[in-house]
Amino acid sequence: MAALSAADLRRLFELLNEELARANTEGELYLVGGAVMCLAYAVRPSTQDVDAFFKPAREVRAAAARVAIRAGLEADWLNDAVKGFLSERGDFRAWLELSHLRVLVAQPEYLLAMKCLAFRLGAEFHDEDDIRYLLRHLGVTSYDKALDMLTRYYPLERFPQKTLYALGELLPNSG
Repeated sequence: MAALSAADLRRLFELLNEELARANTEGELYLVGGAVMCLAYAVRPSTQDVDAFFKPAREVRAAAARVAIRAGLEADWLNDAVKGFLSERGDFRAWLELSHLRVLVAQPEYLLAMKCLAFRLGAEFHDEDDIRYLLRHLGVTSYDKALDMLTRYYPLERFPQKTLYALGELLPNSG
């Protein structure tokens, strides 16, 4: 899939809003992952897709499929594969309000926890860079503080050992 810039994403959300309006449906997107890093923090020039939880799911998925056809994109430009990583304590804030679409972005603490839970090795995934950025953005300077933040959203045992090792490499052990 082609990389989607912040401008591309905004245009796709406008098209999605148009499709939802035609269907007389009001939708909500709860963005996580690379789209948030690109849109809310401008730390990436683009993302490959939009990871989100959305509702009403069936109607938004159908509207997104119509947008994909109009925009010449892959059908999964908007996907909810992230559902398995959501926390019942996750928090979002409104980012964009259109007539039939409300877009919310994961708060940085929650995004950090999700990034750590889903941590993938390899530069193509950007996870380590995103985690480094979020740690700086949040002023997290110690391993203990990072663990306190992560466990607000998920039990410690859910985090892969590779994530805990990586955090140990990135942060001092106490403080």
